Amino acid sequence: MHTIQKSNVFGMSKNEALDLGGQNRLRFLQIVSKLQQLRDDDNYPHKFIYGYPGIGKSYEITKHLETSGVKYLMVTGNVSMFAFGVQLAVINYSNPSQERIIVFCDDVDTLVATEASCNQLKSALHGPRKFTYEKSLQSQWSSLSEIQKEAIKQHEEEGKLGFSVDCKSMSFILVSNIQLPTDDEVRAAREKGKGKASLLAHKNAIRSRCMVQDFSLTNAELWGWIADVVLRTDCLKQFELDQDEKFIMLNFIWDNWEQLTERSIRLIEKMAILKKEYPDSFQSVWEIDFLK
Repeated sequence: MHTIQKSNVFGMSKNEALDLGGQNRLRFLQIVSKLQQLRDDDNYPHKFIYGYPGIGKSYEITKHLETSGVKYLMVTGNVSMFAFGVQLAVINYSNPSQERIIVFCDDVDTLVATEASCNQLKSALHGPRKFTYEKSLQSQWSSLSEIQKEAIKQHEEEGKLGFSVDCKSMSFILVSNIQLPTDDEVRAAREKGKGKASLLAHKNAIRSRCMVQDFSLTNAELWGWIADVVLRTDCLKQFELDQDEKFIMLNFIWDNWEQLTERSIRLIEKMAILKKEYPDSFQSVWEIDFLK
């Protein structure tokens, strides 16, 4: 990099931050490269990946799965438990031979938001390996598509409300911006008598049922991760930036880290757009648009 100056925000030089960010991102890419090896008959056939939003988690996973040749489907986890269950029902309905399939659930924050949702997710991941929705479907029925209605009908049980989806052929990749609590965090919450201890315990139970990879990045690691993407991938290829122009952007977010309104690869892309639109005044535009 262009400087070895220490930063109070980061506690290290840009070179050191880039090395740390690169190491974290390399570990993430190693995990992604093996996702197609998930097997539903493994003891822990599911992945839970936590990381700071906007660092390319979903992009890299989707890109790899698309080229790996493995059978997979992507669903959104940022929905109600009913809508999530409908997605699983359609997957099963469309997979009558019950071939192994990887279900990539992006943004699963909602699925681990309450004790009830955690219990439903736990059941799908481990033990019975079933997702169960036990409420009347009458109010939602008219909003479903024809294939969704057929899928639900196939998973209804006579005399019972709702529906139940067998998930034994599914290996889940769960990606979240929320970190699941550790055993020690749950224990500390219980000892302090915190009201959220029960919910933390349910989230921790999700952790115990998955292979979990946490990318809880420090400021330096996050800046280094972003810099690693900017300098070592073609994410900005369309803007035809040279290395000096990339350094100008990275230096801007380094120097203004605490005042930034967002910190992500998306920010870099927006900065590149504005640099092309305002070649003579982009620095001032960045300050107006991206600083608090």
